Amino acid sequence: MREVLDDVEVVRARYAPDRAERLAYRGGLLANVRDPRRAVLAPALVASLAAAVRKVDRAQRPDVVHAHWWLPAGLAALTANAPVVVTLHGSDVALARRGAIAPLGRAVTRRAAFVAAVSEPLLAEAREVLDLDPARSGVVRMPVVVDAIGRAWALRAGPPWRLIAVGRASREKGFDVLLEAFAIARADGLDATLEIVGTGPERVPLSEQRDRLGLVAAVAFIEPLPRDALHERIAAAHALVVPSRHEGLGLVAVEALALRRPVIASRVGGLVEVVTPGSGVLVPPEDASALAAALRALPLPDPPYPAPAVRLHDPAAVVAAHREVYERAVASS
Repeated sequence: MREVLDDVEVVRARYAPDRAERLAYRGGLLANVRDPRRAVLAPALVASLAAAVRKVDRAQRPDVVHAHWWLPAGLAALTANAPVVVTLHGSDVALARRGAIAPLGRAVTRRAAFVAAVSEPLLAEAREVLDLDPARSGVVRMPVVVDAIGRAWALRAGPPWRLIAVGRASREKGFDVLLEAFAIARADGLDATLEIVGTGPERVPLSEQRDRLGLVAAVAFIEPLPRDALHERIAAAHALVVPSRHEGLGLVAVEALALRRPVIASRVGGLVEVVTPGSGVLVPPEDASALAAALRALPLPDPPYPAPAVRLHDPAAVVAAHREVYERAVASS
């Protein structure tokens, strides 16, 4: 199946009937492989992607094949004749920590011409877990582009303070900890509302937790939004909360800083690199009391513009870094 998006041809590889095609797109691969009924689809997914890679490889003879996540895309990309660059995003590194699958992850990354991670903390973790060659691995960040709607910060008012959290409703994102912290903070007098944008396997349990904590009037669950609409929501909030248990980067935190919104986040993974002094608050992961204390400190000062993390993710710098990696991969083939 082919289509064109922003002048780029996209080839979609189908691996199952629509009703069964749920391994990587409905709740996330890391969560889904825990379910044996969905994990059995993994070989079909890899085989379908590999067939698509071989077909494009024969027809177009690319100089480089770039795969995001070592599984399934990285494994499938190795069927091409061109050198392969693999970008790790976090969930795939967590997956490689599982004893049974770790050797496969190391095999894929050893055969890649270059392995990139989206943050320095993730690179350090990946080098430990996947035994990466320092000479063939490094940080290649993701681009962040937002419009000038961030001017909304000039209209700040409150209380009630407006909080927003964004992400897949899965255990890794820590929204259960956020709800507990929000309830503690409100009991201590915090006047605020909270929007959680996203869907996923934990959506129903989170809704039940909200109701049990008596937060129905203060917490709203929002379906996933187009990027511009999401940025408008973030720009209209007083702070973004990222309570993750594990996070390779935390791209939404960078987007919030680009919109001059402070970030309250867990001290994990790439969030440590993103939330620097003056741009928000870091708290221990899975610590509802510490997160509640950070929420009670609202309102937070506006972050500097551009924040250091925003400069790191400038599109021009990201393009240059990718070009350098591709040239290295071609030279090594």
